Amino acid sequence: MAGKMMSGALPEGSENLMGLFDKLKKTAGGAKDKVDDLVEKNSDKIPDKVEKVYDKVSDAAEKVIPGEDAAGDTPAN
Repeated sequence: MAGKMMSGALPEGSENLMGLFDKLKKTAGGAKDKVDDLVEKNSDKIPDKVEKVYDKVSDAAEKVIPGEDAAGDTPAN
């Protein structure tokens, strides 16, 4: 029966949603890595106070959206 969920079973189409979520998370992680790299390269131009706030926010975001570097998918430069 469509729309009815059995105990322990995923609803129809949930595999597609999980795949989409994984793709979005990977894309967001790649974007986060690019921003982190730019901040690191230009850290001498960024005020210390701003850089400290960015570091805190970046660390919090890393828990939710790990970058590709954190997952080991991308070799270090």
